[in-house]
Amino acid sequence: MPFLSKRNHVELCGGVVRKRVQSPEAAVREAAILRELRGRGVAVPHVLDLRGCVLTLEYLPGEPLPDLIESGGFDPGKLAFAVCGWFAAFYEAVPPGEIRGDVNGRNFLYDGAKIYGVDFERRVYGTKARDAGRLAAFFATYDTCDPARRAALRDMFIKEFCERFECAAEDVQAEFDAERTAMRVRRKSNN
Repeated sequence: MPFLSKRNHVELCGGVVRKRVQSPEAAVREAAILRELRGRGVAVPHVLDLRGCVLTLEYLPGEPLPDLIESGGFDPGKLAFAVCGWFAAFYEAVPPGEIRGDVNGRNFLYDGAKIYGVDFERRVYGTKARDAGRLAAFFATYDTCDPARRAALRDMFIKEFCERFECAAEDVQAEFDAERTAMRVRRKSNN
């Protein structure tokens, strides 16, 4: 069963995930990042094998955030708290200034209690407000979900994130606005 990925071929095969990346160097880099994060207590898949361009990863339970949000099967406060909990573990595990960066909602799985992060092709540096604003922009764009629940999730996530990580709400809002603009440009160019 293939998983949605714009750059790689990712599929569930015999109870494990096989991810074919663009080069052996990219595979080695991602495996190293995953091993480091997992060793520091971040909920990410376990690397089972690495051969050439193919990573074999533990299959993680859960639903990608966009699917969960679009189905409406979530509690906004509980989900916002769980996502911020994942970020807390991540920021604790990485050097100051490193952020998640690739915060597409498909890079997070939720099993009803715990968030897992997937897809760590590179290290990114910036502000925590960038992570929060960009992920909030993804939350705001899942069109099939009830707009009020989507807005509640976005607002609860931003509030929890700002309180937990001492981010200024206006910085998160600026990143949110920049990502929404970038999304409109990308979507217009993809039509």
